[in-house]
Amino acid sequence: MIHPSALVSSEAKVHGSASVGPWCIVEAGAKIAEGVVLDTRVHILGNASIGAGTHIFDGAVIGGEPQALKYEGEETFLEIGENCKIREYVTVNRGCGENGITKIANDVLLMAYSHVGHDCLLGRGAVISNGVQLGGHVAVGEFATVGGGTYVQQFSKIGAYAFAGGTLKIIRDVPPASRALGDPARFAGLNLHALRKHNFSEERIALLEKNYRELYRGGKPTAEVILDFANEKTECDPLLTEYFKNFSGNLITSLK
Repeated sequence: MIHPSALVSSEAKVHGSASVGPWCIVEAGAKIAEGVVLDTRVHILGNASIGAGTHIFDGAVIGGEPQALKYEGEETFLEIGENCKIREYVTVNRGCGENGITKIANDVLLMAYSHVGHDCLLGRGAVISNGVQLGGHVAVGEFATVGGGTYVQQFSKIGAYAFAGGTLKIIRDVPPASRALGDPARFAGLNLHALRKHNFSEERIALLEKNYRELYRGGKPTAEVILDFANEKTECDPLLTEYFKNFSGNLITSLK
């Protein structure tokens, strides 16, 4: 299943059922699981692990060194889960710092020309659209979507089931189950499409709406509302409780 023109290191681990297409390069230390498909001109660098059933399309560069001035050649890693689709000319960097790691969970879609920087964490089923650029240490929650051409600043978080619209500049956290729109990006209501697609009950959706009204429209200081959510002093959906327990203090604001 390895094309004659492909260059595969004898020190790479490639499952017998994997397909390595024309002009692909698989470097020493790379791990390619069963059923993985590398189309054409795909470059897998060392210490990159590709999970079963993942399909990587033409020209992608997976597991490159982190684009960080502090990187000094230390051993770092990239883990990509099962059944992901990584489209044309995507770039994904390894972690930074000793044993640093970039992790992409199962069933993630990375569309063409997107970039995943060092130490990013992408949750199950996340969708990263065409041309999205994720800076280092960005976290994208499960089943979240980032629209095309959006830039996400390092250390920002996009919560589970959230939607960040296209051509945005994300410099603050997008909370779970919400939509971010506008310039600058601001809270624009619940991401009802994702919630209903993933079988959230109407009661749970109503609770999320109530929680966000309290956060953005309730009149109390935002920090006080967040503390009540984190400490479960206020009835709060588990998505928000968990998010605010680890809150970074950098939240998008409400639409006016």
